Amino acid sequence: MKKFIYLLPMIFLFSGCQSALLDKINPPAPVACTMEAKLCPDGSAVGRSGPNCEFAPCPEISPASSTVPTGESGITGESLLGPVCPVEKNPPDPACAPRPYPALIIVKTADGKKEITRFNTDQNGKFKINLPTGTYLLEPQSGKVFPRGIAQTAVVKPGVFTSVNLSFDSGIR
Repeated sequence: MKKFIYLLPMIFLFSGCQSALLDKINPPAPVACTMEAKLCPDGSAVGRSGPNCEFAPCPEISPASSTVPTGESGITGESLLGPVCPVEKNPPDPACAPRPYPALIIVKTADGKKEITRFNTDQNGKFKINLPTGTYLLEPQSGKVFPRGIAQTAVVKPGVFTSVNLSFDSGIR
């Protein structure tokens, strides 16, 4: 019986060392994450990583801001993502209405050759940017394929904020 009492801890010690040794010889299989990518509101994409294959966080989006001096005129509006349902119905289903989409917007001259400024919408897709009187091309930045932002021209008149809705095509058909 005495030998058994001394032998029992030795067995546990040996089995623990053997398990640790086997882990070194045959390490656990590495985790392989899928090649999926998540499109971020600023147009960049992040992949899956880590032991749980979770998406990396998207870069922070700051509220609408501009390098253009403040004034009494500009552009206000929101960016919307749609369609959000694969089949459109008549009458339209309110659950399938376009949804707010936070995004990076580049403001260019009307001919699109010169960048004036760039800004991010807020998390609800809304924005207000001060601009002097003139015609501008707004280019919503999007992912490589979808959602695809649709450029739009806006005319800013003195003392007025022109309202625009920027559309992002979700690719759902």
